[in-house]
Amino acid sequence: MNRWADLQRVESWAGEIRANFIRMAALLAFYGYHLANVYLLSPDDPSIQGSFHAKVTAVVILWAFASMVLHFCLTRRFVPPALKFVSTLFDLTLVSMLLIVWGGPTSPLSILYFPVIASASLRLSLRLVWVATLGSMAAWALVLGHAKFFANLPVPTRTAQILFGLGLGAMGLIAGQVVRQSRRLAQGYPVSVEEK
Repeated sequence: MNRWADLQRVESWAGEIRANFIRMAALLAFYGYHLANVYLLSPDDPSIQGSFHAKVTAVVILWAFASMVLHFCLTRRFVPPALKFVSTLFDLTLVSMLLIVWGGPTSPLSILYFPVIASASLRLSLRLVWVATLGSMAAWALVLGHAKFFANLPVPTRTAQILFGLGLGAMGLIAGQVVRQSRRLAQGYPVSVEEK
């Protein structure tokens, strides 16, 4: 058990660094596309100009600032146990904010809940995978509720909503299995294949 705890502590820190690097790269890619869309691809589209552009920019700046603060903590090896939970819940909050700004639950950005769940497995914490999975489902439900009851935005069909939620659950099961398999390998109990 001590071997797993030692490996989990070190690899959880390394996984948090990897997840933060992926987060920053994704921010650059998505916001770069947004800027290209605003200034080059669709400069005459009023739906992506003005307040919409300002809201997207504000969310991205907040997310980038949080990523830099997290990077500062990680490079100084300041990694309290709650850090991975805080960063994951913050990601879920900002994905939801982007969805609320960018068309609600019918936005293609809904897929961003999946990388949040997948990145939880990088921290080798089954509890974090549960939080990311259930948090994604709750955040998705809140975005749906906001669109239907407050913003009067279109929502996917009931079947699409259920299938999306089941997809989030399946992603959580896969991420959990990655953590369990890593634990078996660390404890020296890998699945063995008998040779004939």
